[in-house]
Amino acid sequence: MENESENTESALDKAPQSKKRKKFIIPWRTLAIYICPALVVFIGFFILHSSLVHPPLSREEIAALIDSKNEEGSPNKTSDEGIVDAVEAKDEKLPQGSDIPFIGPQHYYHSFTGALATDLRNGSGILTIEIAVSIFMGKLNADAFFESFRTFEPALRSVILAVMRTKTKTELDTIQGKEAMKLEILDTINSELVKLGAKPEIKTVQLTRVLLI
Repeated sequence: MENESENTESALDKAPQSKKRKKFIIPWRTLAIYICPALVVFIGFFILHSSLVHPPLSREEIAALIDSKNEEGSPNKTSDEGIVDAVEAKDEKLPQGSDIPFIGPQHYYHSFTGALATDLRNGSGILTIEIAVSIFMGKLNADAFFESFRTFEPALRSVILAVMRTKTKTELDTIQGKEAMKLEILDTINSELVKLGAKPEIKTVQLTRVLLI
Protein backbone atom coordinates (compact mmCIF):
# COMPACT_ATOMS: atom_id res chain seq x y z
CA MET A 1 0.00 0.00 0.00
CA GLU A 2 2.77 2.37 0.85
CA ASN A 3 4.40 1.66 -2.50
CA GLU A 4 1.19 2.47 -4.33
CA SER A 5 0.76 5.76 -2.51
CA GLU A 6 4.35 6.71 -3.22
CA ASN A 7 3.92 5.89 -6.90
CA THR A 8 0.75 7.96 -7.00
CA GLU A 9 2.46 10.96 -5.41
CA SER A 10 5.45 10.69 -7.70
CA ALA A 11 3.13 10.51 -10.72
CA LEU A 12 1.30 13.62 -9.53
CA ASP A 13 4.60 15.42 -9.02
CA LYS A 14 5.78 14.59 -12.49
CA ALA A 15 2.49 15.48 -14.22
CA PRO A 16 2.81 19.28 -13.97
CA GLN A 17 6.45 19.11 -14.94
CA SER A 18 5.59 17.30 -18.15
CA LYS A 19 3.59 20.34 -19.48
CA LYS A 20 5.69 22.72 -21.66
CA ARG A 21 5.41 26.47 -21.10
CA LYS A 22 4.63 28.61 -24.21
CA LYS A 23 7.11 31.39 -24.88
CA PHE A 24 5.88 34.87 -26.03
CA ILE A 25 7.77 35.72 -29.22
CA ILE A 26 7.79 39.36 -30.42
CA PRO A 27 7.64 39.63 -34.25
CA TRP A 28 10.39 42.24 -34.59
CA ARG A 29 10.54 42.04 -38.35
CA THR A 30 6.84 42.68 -38.74
CA LEU A 31 6.98 45.58 -36.30
CA ALA A 32 9.97 47.02 -38.12
CA ILE A 33 8.08 46.95 -41.43
CA TYR A 34 5.33 49.15 -39.95
CA ILE A 35 7.30 51.33 -37.56
CA CYS A 36 10.37 52.23 -39.65
CA PRO A 37 8.45 54.05 -42.46
CA ALA A 38 6.46 55.97 -39.88
CA LEU A 39 9.66 57.05 -38.13
CA VAL A 40 11.21 58.14 -41.42
CA VAL A 41 8.15 60.21 -42.30
CA PHE A 42 8.02 61.80 -38.86
CA ILE A 43 11.72 62.68 -38.89
CA GLY A 44 11.47 64.12 -42.41
CA PHE A 45 8.42 66.19 -41.47
CA PHE A 46 10.14 67.51 -38.36
CA ILE A 47 13.24 68.51 -40.32
CA LEU A 48 11.26 70.24 -43.07
CA HIS A 49 8.97 71.98 -40.60
CA SER A 50 11.94 73.28 -38.63
CA SER A 51 13.72 74.58 -41.74
CA LEU A 52 10.75 76.05 -43.63
CA VAL A 53 8.28 77.23 -40.99
CA HIS A 54 9.42 80.15 -38.92
CA PRO A 55 7.85 81.02 -35.60
CA PRO A 56 5.46 84.02 -35.61
CA LEU A 57 6.88 87.41 -34.84
CA SER A 58 6.45 88.83 -31.41
CA ARG A 59 4.60 92.09 -30.79
CA GLU A 60 7.85 93.94 -30.32
CA GLU A 61 9.25 92.63 -33.61
CA ILE A 62 6.05 93.55 -35.46
CA ALA A 63 6.08 97.07 -34.02
CA ALA A 64 9.75 97.53 -34.96
CA LEU A 65 9.08 96.29 -38.50
CA ILE A 66 6.15 98.70 -38.95
CA ASP A 67 8.25 101.62 -37.71
CA SER A 68 11.07 100.79 -40.12
CA LYS A 69 8.65 100.54 -43.04
CA ASN A 70 7.10 103.90 -42.20
CA GLU A 71 10.50 105.54 -42.00
CA GLU A 72 11.52 104.11 -45.38
CA GLY A 73 8.26 105.10 -47.09
CA SER A 74 7.94 108.63 -45.76
CA PRO A 75 10.56 110.30 -48.05
CA ASN A 76 8.93 108.86 -51.20
CA LYS A 77 5.39 109.58 -50.15
CA THR A 78 5.18 112.85 -52.06
CA SER A 79 6.46 111.36 -55.30
CA ASP A 80 4.11 108.37 -55.02
CA GLU A 81 1.14 110.65 -54.49
CA GLY A 82 2.23 112.70 -57.49
CA ILE A 83 2.31 109.59 -59.66
CA VAL A 84 -1.18 108.55 -58.51
CA ASP A 85 -2.54 112.05 -59.14
CA ALA A 86 -1.00 112.05 -62.63
CA VAL A 87 -2.59 108.70 -63.47
CA GLU A 88 -5.99 109.85 -62.21
CA ALA A 89 -5.73 113.10 -64.14
CA LYS A 90 -4.85 111.16 -67.28
CA ASP A 91 -7.91 108.96 -66.79
CA GLU A 92 -10.15 111.98 -66.37
CA LYS A 93 -8.88 113.49 -69.63
CA LEU A 94 -9.50 110.26 -71.56
CA PRO A 95 -11.75 111.13 -74.50
CA GLN A 96 -14.92 109.21 -75.15
CA GLY A 97 -13.70 107.97 -78.52
CA SER A 98 -10.44 106.53 -77.22
CA ASP A 99 -8.65 103.75 -79.08
CA ILE A 100 -7.98 101.81 -75.88
CA PRO A 101 -9.34 98.33 -76.65
CA PHE A 102 -10.88 97.54 -73.25
CA ILE A 103 -13.41 100.38 -73.49
CA GLY A 104 -16.83 98.86 -74.17
CA PRO A 105 -19.55 99.87 -76.63
CA GLN A 106 -20.52 103.55 -76.73
CA HIS A 107 -22.60 105.92 -78.81
CA TYR A 108 -20.61 107.30 -81.73
CA TYR A 109 -21.98 110.06 -83.97
CA HIS A 110 -21.51 110.89 -87.61
CA SER A 111 -22.75 114.09 -89.25
CA PHE A 112 -23.89 114.12 -92.84
CA THR A 113 -21.81 116.30 -95.14
CA GLY A 114 -23.69 119.51 -95.82
CA ALA A 115 -27.32 120.41 -95.25
CA LEU A 116 -30.38 118.85 -96.83
CA ALA A 117 -32.97 121.26 -98.25
CA THR A 118 -36.23 120.65 -100.12
CA ASP A 119 -39.72 122.00 -100.72
CA LEU A 120 -42.43 120.76 -98.38
CA ARG A 121 -45.65 119.09 -99.47
CA ASN A 122 -48.15 121.26 -101.36
CA GLY A 123 -45.56 124.05 -101.52
CA SER A 124 -46.25 124.92 -97.88
CA GLY A 125 -42.66 125.91 -97.20
CA ILE A 126 -38.98 125.06 -97.49
CA LEU A 127 -37.23 122.84 -95.00
CA THR A 128 -33.45 122.81 -94.45
CA ILE A 129 -31.89 120.43 -91.94
CA GLU A 130 -28.53 119.13 -90.86
CA ILE A 131 -28.56 115.68 -89.33
CA ALA A 132 -26.26 113.36 -87.41
CA VAL A 133 -26.72 109.64 -86.84
CA SER A 134 -25.44 107.51 -83.97
CA ILE A 135 -24.44 103.89 -83.52
CA PHE A 136 -23.74 101.87 -80.38
CA MET A 137 -20.66 99.65 -80.62
CA GLY A 138 -16.94 99.49 -79.87
CA LYS A 139 -14.53 102.11 -81.19
CA LEU A 140 -12.84 99.94 -83.80
CA ASN A 141 -16.14 98.61 -85.13
CA ALA A 142 -17.57 102.13 -85.19
CA ASP A 143 -14.66 103.42 -87.27
CA ALA A 144 -15.06 100.58 -89.76
CA PHE A 145 -18.84 101.09 -89.96
CA PHE A 146 -18.69 104.84 -90.59
CA GLU A 147 -15.92 104.32 -93.16
CA SER A 148 -18.33 102.33 -95.30
CA PHE A 149 -21.30 104.49 -94.26
CA ARG A 150 -19.79 107.51 -96.03
CA THR A 151 -19.99 105.67 -99.33
CA PHE A 152 -23.76 105.27 -98.84
CA GLU A 153 -24.43 108.95 -98.10
CA PRO A 154 -25.56 109.93 -101.63
CA ALA A 155 -28.20 107.18 -101.67
CA LEU A 156 -29.23 107.98 -98.09
CA ARG A 157 -29.57 111.71 -98.82
CA SER A 158 -31.99 110.87 -101.61
CA VAL A 159 -34.34 108.81 -99.41
CA ILE A 160 -34.14 111.37 -96.59
CA LEU A 161 -35.17 114.17 -98.96
CA ALA A 162 -38.09 112.01 -100.07
CA VAL A 163 -39.26 111.76 -96.46
CA MET A 164 -38.90 115.52 -95.96
CA ARG A 165 -41.08 116.25 -99.00
CA THR A 166 -44.01 114.36 -97.42
CA LYS A 167 -44.22 116.87 -94.54
CA THR A 168 -46.05 120.17 -94.31
CA LYS A 169 -44.99 123.32 -92.54
CA THR A 170 -47.88 122.95 -90.09
CA GLU A 171 -46.71 119.46 -89.07
CA LEU A 172 -43.14 120.59 -88.51
CA ASP A 173 -44.06 123.67 -86.49
CA THR A 174 -44.62 121.38 -83.48
CA ILE A 175 -42.07 119.42 -81.46
CA GLN A 176 -44.15 116.27 -81.96
CA GLY A 177 -43.99 116.75 -85.73
CA LYS A 178 -40.20 117.08 -85.71
CA GLU A 179 -39.84 113.98 -83.50
CA ALA A 180 -42.10 112.00 -85.82
CA MET A 181 -39.98 113.03 -88.81
CA LYS A 182 -36.78 111.97 -86.98
CA LEU A 183 -38.20 108.50 -86.33
CA GLU A 184 -39.34 108.18 -89.92
CA ILE A 185 -35.89 109.22 -91.19
CA LEU A 186 -34.31 106.65 -88.83
CA ASP A 187 -36.45 103.82 -90.21
CA THR A 188 -35.80 104.98 -93.77
CA ILE A 189 -32.02 105.04 -93.29
CA ASN A 190 -31.89 101.54 -91.81
CA SER A 191 -34.18 100.16 -94.52
CA GLU A 192 -31.98 101.71 -97.21
CA LEU A 193 -28.84 100.30 -95.58
CA VAL A 194 -30.33 96.81 -95.79
CA LYS A 195 -31.07 97.36 -99.50
CA LEU A 196 -27.46 98.49 -99.99
CA GLY A 197 -26.13 95.33 -98.33
CA ALA A 198 -25.10 96.94 -95.03
CA LYS A 199 -26.26 96.29 -91.48
CA PRO A 200 -29.02 98.55 -90.08
CA GLU A 201 -26.95 99.69 -87.10
CA ILE A 202 -28.21 103.30 -86.83
CA LYS A 203 -29.71 103.86 -83.37
CA THR A 204 -30.76 107.52 -83.39
CA VAL A 205 -31.14 110.48 -85.73
CA GLN A 206 -30.41 113.97 -84.40
CA LEU A 207 -31.48 117.22 -86.08
CA THR A 208 -28.49 119.43 -85.44
CA ARG A 209 -29.99 122.33 -87.42
CA VAL A 210 -33.56 123.01 -88.58
CA LEU A 211 -34.59 125.94 -90.79
CA LEU A 212 -38.26 126.13 -91.74
CA ILE A 213 -39.48 128.97 -93.97
